[in-house]
Amino acid sequence: MRKLTIGVILVAVVVMLFLELCTVVAKPYQRILLDRFGKIVAHPTRLCYNWYLCWPTDRVIRLDTRLHLYQSDIREVTTAAGEPIGIRSFALWRIIKPVLYVEHLPGGSLEVQRYLNRKIEGAVLKVMGQYRLDQMFNIDPAKIQMVPAEHQIRQSVNKDMEKLGIRVSRVGFSRMTFPPRVALAVYDRMSAEREKIASRYKNEGRSEARAIVAKGQEQATEIRSEAEKKAEVIRGQGDARAYEILSAAEHSPKARLFYRFWKSLQLFKSSMGQSTYWVLTPRNPITAPLFAETQTLTDESGGAVPAPHAPARTADKLHLKKR
Repeated sequence: MRKLTIGVILVAVVVMLFLELCTVVAKPYQRILLDRFGKIVAHPTRLCYNWYLCWPTDRVIRLDTRLHLYQSDIREVTTAAGEPIGIRSFALWRIIKPVLYVEHLPGGSLEVQRYLNRKIEGAVLKVMGQYRLDQMFNIDPAKIQMVPAEHQIRQSVNKDMEKLGIRVSRVGFSRMTFPPRVALAVYDRMSAEREKIASRYKNEGRSEARAIVAKGQEQATEIRSEAEKKAEVIRGQGDARAYEILSAAEHSPKARLFYRFWKSLQLFKSSMGQSTYWVLTPRNPITAPLFAETQTLTDESGGAVPAPHAPARTADKLHLKKR
């Protein structure tokens, strides 16, 4: 029994040593290569899914087949018009031929970073020097030529990449800016252009405003003239009607009687002084016309008046006082 237990333990130890030293498990996105005494084994024996067999003397090389990101520093590039601009580029690359990658770039991703730094920097300086500044910065999207520039740079970089076992999938620009020494001048020029456009719009607006004001004043003058004309016509019609009424009133007997009565009252009023008292009777020769007019107006209106020959009473006296 003891020998059986020892035998099981030895078998378990051997199996564990075999699994540890003679097998390797890869992640789904990794590619496994074996360096066997300086020779690259591209297709190691597969025991099952992502589980490979190797010798204890083999060196396992794990390669990440996903996309890798490269980012450069800001480089100063001179455009076609001689204007400097700072550009920071990026690239996405992946391993397409693992054996070539291991043979030519044994340093791994760090060596790829240095290699891409040289290649992309040269391509960016060459390609971006063919474009003007307005093809990089513009308010009109149709005038921006960054997509063709990125395509040219990617083609230029990929010429010698496949022999190294890698391929650049995309090249782009993460930042584009002006150097400090020229940024102020560029911004001043852009501001001057915007002010020029704004001034043009302001002048057009003022011209249209003056035209609208002139047209409004002309219409106002026409409306005012037409209104004054209508007012004169209406005023003339009103004056004619008023004169017609006055003429009809002046030629009536009642109007003449009232006028004589009113003028008599005006006469007495103007002839009286301050603090003067008059006692008037119908028999007084001065006031007789006044009473006669009053009696005539009363008769015409249908009222009752005292007889002209009635004796003078207190009620028949007209007391006037002017203060």
